Amino acid sequence: MNPVYSLLLGCLLAAMPLAGLAQRSAALPNTNARYMALDVRGLTGFARYRYQVGDEIRLRAKGDQWEGPVSAVTDSTFDILVLNEIMDRTENLTIRFRDVDRIYRRKQIPFITQLGVILPVAGVIYAAADFVNPKSLDGRTGRFLFDKQVLIPSGAMIVAGGIFYKISRPVYRVGKRNRLRAF
Repeated sequence: MNPVYSLLLGCLLAAMPLAGLAQRSAALPNTNARYMALDVRGLTGFARYRYQVGDEIRLRAKGDQWEGPVSAVTDSTFDILVLNEIMDRTENLTIRFRDVDRIYRRKQIPFITQLGVILPVAGVIYAAADFVNPKSLDGRTGRFLFDKQVLIPSGAMIVAGGIFYKISRPVYRVGKRNRLRAF
């Protein structure tokens, strides 16, 4: 074999593992990436909710509600992507941490999240079905009225659904107890 070809083959074989290493390091997440965190102190203790670049966030800042993915985080500000309806394109909106009033989260609690929507609807349908299909004591249909025995379970379903809805969609006020900061 020609010495030039063997040298070229040796260089290629030596460079192949390095190329694979470069591809693997590009696929690994950047551990030095900045993120923002909401530190919450509540009845159950301390919790930290992290928002990386690309995570969806809903918040209220200076009286306006905003929703969109986080696009950048700095020491005192963060950017979210919002849709400019006039220009029909997405733009960065820079928000300071101190301007954020509230953060809205969605928790996916099995069965509780779904029951928060289903139970109030079921309670209204149950009460409406009894109102539309009344029955008098002699077996004939009577006039439209609500039966007290039906109002209690349907009202309980509506109230329980409202409680489950609030549990699965907490609202955190940013201030003394709950802090929003960058890391």
